[in-house]
Amino acid sequence: MHLPKIKLKEYPLKYILAKTSLLLLCVFVNLFTSDLISQIGKVNNHMFFIGSYGISVISAQGVLTGIRSLSCVLMVFISYTAGIIPAIVLTLLNIIHSVYPIILLRSLSSLPGAISSVVSLVSVLIIYSFYKKAVIKSYTDYISGLNNRRSYVKEAGIRIAAGKSFCLACVEIEGFKSINDMFGILAGDYILKHTAEKFKLIAGKNATVFKITGAMFAIIFDDLNSNSSPEEKTRQIIKPEVIGIPSEDWESKTIEKTCVISYAAGYTYVQPPYSKKKSASSILKDTETALLVAHNYPENKICAYNETLENEEIKQKEAELLVLESLENDLFYLVYQPQYTTAEKKLRGFETLIRCKKPDGSIVSPALFIPAAEKTSLIMRIDDYVLRKAMTECKALVDGTEDNLVISINVSAKNISSDNFASKIKEIIKETEFPPEHLEIEITEYSFAESGKTIANINALKELGIQIALDDFGTGYTSIAQLMKLPVNLLKIDKSLIDDIENSQVMRDMVDSVIYMGHIMNCEVISEGVENENQLKLLLEHKCDFIQGFVWGKPQSYDEVKRLCGLK
Repeated sequence: MHLPKIKLKEYPLKYILAKTSLLLLCVFVNLFTSDLISQIGKVNNHMFFIGSYGISVISAQGVLTGIRSLSCVLMVFISYTAGIIPAIVLTLLNIIHSVYPIILLRSLSSLPGAISSVVSLVSVLIIYSFYKKAVIKSYTDYISGLNNRRSYVKEAGIRIAAGKSFCLACVEIEGFKSINDMFGILAGDYILKHTAEKFKLIAGKNATVFKITGAMFAIIFDDLNSNSSPEEKTRQIIKPEVIGIPSEDWESKTIEKTCVISYAAGYTYVQPPYSKKKSASSILKDTETALLVAHNYPENKICAYNETLENEEIKQKEAELLVLESLENDLFYLVYQPQYTTAEKKLRGFETLIRCKKPDGSIVSPALFIPAAEKTSLIMRIDDYVLRKAMTECKALVDGTEDNLVISINVSAKNISSDNFASKIKEIIKETEFPPEHLEIEITEYSFAESGKTIANINALKELGIQIALDDFGTGYTSIAQLMKLPVNLLKIDKSLIDDIENSQVMRDMVDSVIYMGHIMNCEVISEGVENENQLKLLLEHKCDFIQGFVWGKPQSYDEVKRLCGLK
């Protein structure tokens, strides 16, 4: 660990002048008191008077020696870097001056002054050591030993002030919280230390690695003209790796477990001329924006910053604020799209869809806020709102009709994989008194890749009599072997497969295969996005059980749904 290089131009002129003036004042006081001590020592009488007050020579010398020692200590307090040298030099001179009479004149009269000066030297060294350790600690990450965020701000500020070009990369360990939960905090610390060493090795001597926060690191690349560019080095850094976790006693080098570590990175090139708004913090913010985007890439999780990303971040924040405002002010509402049997056009039930209506009356498409909510925990709050609202509204539908209507509700991968999801559904069912056999939970294939908890939650729901539908079937997240084991009742064919079914034999064969596979799995199959009679006819030929789409019904308000079901 090296301390950031401190340059005078980093500080305001008033600050520099004030510290310099105080240091010079302490030096003057030290020299002046030393001279007074010498002059007083030449007084023949043991006493001298200031006005009517008599003071012994020894007492006067003791007071002046204390002031002299205090001036040296104050130099280190004022500036431990600039004050330590004059403080040590002056203290050593004072020691020599006090020891001189003891050695040559064989007089112990100056012994108290010598001891006081030695104590002063020891105090100065202790204070300097304390300050140095405190500063190093304030610029160092405790776990990894790397420079920390404060050090990054200092180092980047130096480069900006000097008008130098550099590249900043932010690299983060993906899913680090899950690693900590699975292997323990000590294992997490071990991985951070390993990662720090790896980054320093690959980044090279012309780069500085910082531990910013949590599992996020920053790297300043100074050499932009080397054979291996900062981008290439960053790509090497983020290659996934398998790390061996030592045994829990941490004394033995025995590897008991292994952990697959993956990374994401954002980077930006910084070049002069620098505007007043360009700072170490703004550069880090830009790079973190690129990092957030990189996390969403399925592969090659690296992204360069540009202004477009900044606009995307603004849109993300605006969408998040819209969701929060809608939840707090009840701007969300539900619509229901009917589902029918393909052969008889008998009403099966409804899929629940969320909409947002602003106070000015304008309707906001879910495409503008659902993707943003899925990047945060807000999607779980939206899920909970829809579940409670749909069950509350639709209880009258299922109670008031003889048909075995099914109310289908989409649930996000984050929610279905959460620990308390099944118990939360039970609580809402109890609260709304909604019959669970009329409830269908829609999840995507991707949900099964999120967590092993998903299967446990689904099984708990099925024990309650709740049906499970696999939405957007055919998007390719799950293998056939996995699909055969999924505890689902209904497969929903993705609209993208239906769109070209009229004009493409390949797509017709694909849809036929999906329907056949669903029936082998003892599942019923529904096609969504059916928009015309030709598509409907082909799906009927392929023995699709249900259809959903504009051909037989657009999403409808709750009042329209009640009329459709023959209720007032």
